[in-house]
Amino acid sequence: MLLLLPVFVLLACNTKPSENREDSKKDDMLKMSASISTNMLFLHDFNALEQVFGSENWLIVDKKDSSYLYFSRLGNFIVKTFIYKRVKGDSAAVQYGTIQPENDSITWDLFGRKLSLSNATGTRVKWSAVADSSLQYEFIRIDNNHIQLTYPDKKKLVLQKVLPLSLFLVRSRYDYTHGTKFAFDSSREFEKRK
Repeated sequence: MLLLLPVFVLLACNTKPSENREDSKKDDMLKMSASISTNMLFLHDFNALEQVFGSENWLIVDKKDSSYLYFSRLGNFIVKTFIYKRVKGDSAAVQYGTIQPENDSITWDLFGRKLSLSNATGTRVKWSAVADSSLQYEFIRIDNNHIQLTYPDKKKLVLQKVLPLSLFLVRSRYDYTHGTKFAFDSSREFEKRK
């Protein structure tokens, strides 16, 4: 009987770490499952963002001062954004931004305000200010060439698709230098010089 006691002690010692390993494996599986689920949700949202914005260059048509918004998707979970104005046929006053996952949400610094993605479908994207969720920006894809932007104060603007960024900047510089004008451009910058 004395010989069996060490065997029982060994079995008891081996059983406990095995149970801890099982618990650890279960925790790891749960964490991995949650991570995969979160990544799938992020991927869905980023694909919806791409359906609305594409990797395109958009003119923000405003009566006072038009500007441009360019989107460039890098990989699955990053979109670089550039807001710029055109001065003498070249880009100026560039504001850089990044749409990216942060904690459990997707964030974007837009117009000096940190936004969190509230909802994204293939035709509509809604962002809420992190500091005040009642301040919302909504982008609605009207057609292949137009997006409606609604500001928190309910002001609405239309974004119009223009040439790809590099071609657009080369063409803008050419038009400024030669006094020509894009057919779709209504800004005074490209009026024929006398």
